[in-house]
Amino acid sequence: MAIFEATNADYLTPLCAGAKSIVIGIPAKTLYLSWMLIGGVAWLVLRGRGVQESYFAVLLRRLRPAIVITFIDNSDLFYRVARINHTRMRFLAIQNAARYDVVELLPEKAQHIFLPEFACFGEYEKDLYTSKGAQVGAFYPIGSLRESYFRRFWKDAHATAPAHSYEYDLCVVAEASPGWNKLYPGSEDAIGRVASYAVRYAKEHGLRIVIAGKRDVSPGQERASIHQRDVELAWYQRYIGTETPITPRVRDQFTTYGLISKSRLSLALMSTALREAANRGCKVLFCNFSKDPRWNFCVDGVWSLTKDSYEEFSDRVSHLLAMSEQDYLAQSAKMSAYVMNNDDAAPTYVQLEKIIAAAVAG
Repeated sequence: MAIFEATNADYLTPLCAGAKSIVIGIPAKTLYLSWMLIGGVAWLVLRGRGVQESYFAVLLRRLRPAIVITFIDNSDLFYRVARINHTRMRFLAIQNAARYDVVELLPEKAQHIFLPEFACFGEYEKDLYTSKGAQVGAFYPIGSLRESYFRRFWKDAHATAPAHSYEYDLCVVAEASPGWNKLYPGSEDAIGRVASYAVRYAKEHGLRIVIAGKRDVSPGQERASIHQRDVELAWYQRYIGTETPITPRVRDQFTTYGLISKSRLSLALMSTALREAANRGCKVLFCNFSKDPRWNFCVDGVWSLTKDSYEEFSDRVSHLLAMSEQDYLAQSAKMSAYVMNNDDAAPTYVQLEKIIAAAVAG
């Protein structure tokens, strides 16, 4: 089997169950060339294919994997390579994040999406991609791989822990987005206000608040350019100063997920981690203060707020904190299963292992 793109490949290699695998880095650090490969690329280019997708398509033909998998499910290159080679081998994309980029696509633009097999978060993605006219051969709405790994980690780490108690009242999931205003005017301030309102509310009510940082405390070399913690700190300082610290992310300890689980209520504008948390029963609040409907949470309810007003924010947070966990779960159960279909009885990583093993076995 082949893993397409090295980013987060360490999440995928455990799914191989001992099968021989290769990681194909994008962009390629090493070019594998032979006269046969060059001839195959030239043949595809002459038929209207781009050089890059032609190279990777021919390389995969030479490698002959039973299945090609990726954790970068919105990769245009993966779409194009799969379109060329899907009759020769299986292609499986595993959803990595909430797909607001698909929400904003016009149907004629969405037709470039080509996924022979798609392991997605839930039925919501099936409805979304189908409504847009994306070309998806088979949907597997089996939840989040990262969330399933967290649940296993959390269970092992707390096997002998006492009854659950909360360390924090509010958790803001950091979404620092420098430069976003150029693409989406007002989006940075909208994200910043989620944090500033939460900090203000915590001060007024004497509550414990934590901000779960998105940037790694020690990012790997491949992610260093986009996971600079000093950039995150400087960005949030514009909105909340330095009085409320931002807890750094430690990737292999699932820091963000853990802080959400330790909090009575967690907030963000559009965080995927918040969707995952909702599925495991955590109280969440999606706050879209941008006035741009593309960022609205996909299911209306008490967990979604779109009116940009501190008074509205305060009232909603107070309501959610006062609501019993049983009442919240009763209201949100249908939504959380639709958006994120993780199942402890059949973890996502187990279901993916089975799909991959069946492909390798032929």
